Amino acid sequence: MKRFAVFLAAGLLLLAVPAAALAAAEVFTAKLSGGAQVPPVVVAGTGKATVTIAADENSISWVVTYSGLTGDPAAGHIHFGAATAAGPVMIPFAAVTPTGSTGTFAKGAYAGGAGLPADWAGVLKAIRDGNAYVNIHTAANPPGEIRGQLASTAAPATDIVPITSIPEAPAPLGILLIATVFGLAIGVRRFVLR
Repeated sequence: MKRFAVFLAAGLLLLAVPAAALAAAEVFTAKLSGGAQVPPVVVAGTGKATVTIAADENSISWVVTYSGLTGDPAAGHIHFGAATAAGPVMIPFAAVTPTGSTGTFAKGAYAGGAGLPADWAGVLKAIRDGNAYVNIHTAANPPGEIRGQLASTAAPATDIVPITSIPEAPAPLGILLIATVFGLAIGVRRFVLR
């Protein structure tokens, strides 16, 4: 009976792990161009942005690369606003280089302001709802030289997977869960149903 109790305790502990492990970082991307500016600007510069909301929702990080700008970037930001509007700076980039910017912005650093979401939850909602964009500013184009609206990389819930697709192999966590359930079944059969 002691062995069964150990199996049961271990199994219940392992079953609790997947719930905590289900939380995952959310990734959003954007293609940056002068044509996406409001109003559009004619420039050769282009770029790509990847913005990530941490799994614990306490920070946002970014990796932005670009090339072909009219000069060195003066600043870079994540702005609040729809694709058809110019909005205020929501998250400033600490540094921009001639080729890109990488950084992290913590929840506690958000101060809000005129025209911005009132709190951090509003910032996350804006990004998730497509109401945030990455903007790179230069001396030649102070309001912004290249811009891109952030969009989730997750597949929409309404996507239909064709029957012809082959499912991916189970994740290690799924395999662990299956092994735990199987182990519990053997333990019950062996020690309880004798």
